[in-house]
Amino acid sequence: MTAAVWVAKAPADGYTLMFTPSGTLTTNATLYKNLPYNPAVDFVPIALLVKVPFVLVVDPSLPVRSIPDLIKYAKERPGTISYSSTGTGAVPHLAAKLLKSSIGIEMTHVPYRGAIPALTDVVAGHVQLTFADPSISPPLIKEGKVRALGVSSLTRLGNLPDIAPLAEVGVPGFEAVSWHLVVALAHTPPAIVNKLHDEIKTLVAQPEIQQQMIKMGLIPVDTPSVEQLQNFVASEIIRWGKLVQQAGIAGSE
Repeated sequence: MTAAVWVAKAPADGYTLMFTPSGTLTTNATLYKNLPYNPAVDFVPIALLVKVPFVLVVDPSLPVRSIPDLIKYAKERPGTISYSSTGTGAVPHLAAKLLKSSIGIEMTHVPYRGAIPALTDVVAGHVQLTFADPSISPPLIKEGKVRALGVSSLTRLGNLPDIAPLAEVGVPGFEAVSWHLVVALAHTPPAIVNKLHDEIKTLVAQPEIQQQMIKMGLIPVDTPSVEQLQNFVASEIIRWGKLVQQAGIAGSE
């Protein structure tokens, strides 16, 4: 938010850009009472670089190895399952909310300040599950310190190819991913916006960059046009706004 406010006040000349996760432009619009910038009008999207999926992992001491197991366990022991997240309104929090409503179980939210402490407390058994960052969770999955039930994207991840999407293993249609976008100031001249779009698209298409993204558990994106991105961001503001409202946290920050 601090970066977005600063960028929103910069000259619209194409020399000041923001590389932002999705929440800055989507969930914040509904989560905050008085957001000091307008995600829908203060910025123009330049290039969508990657989708950022998450891995649903559980404490391995939990007798849960699949989504049907999780449903059975949760319904037999109401009120006993808690889940960690990187903070209220963050994508891992809303992903868990979406999972709860999709499979009809109750869980208690425990927010943390970041991905590492949220995952560490699942390893320690203090909370039972989380939607974990795919760049830091693979070693813990391999060592058996957490157990993976599925990924939050509709496709498998390059660094965790053996873990199926949740949509394929018990939660039809489930998708909850963040994304990273480069934006400029609204009213930046179209010629500059299009030039930046073309240059970034070319750079991101380089094989070494694509491979590094895949190695980190990210899903590279062949960025749509600027006009298509504007429609995409508008639809994402609506989509995530509905989830924030359903979670009962609209205007809570």
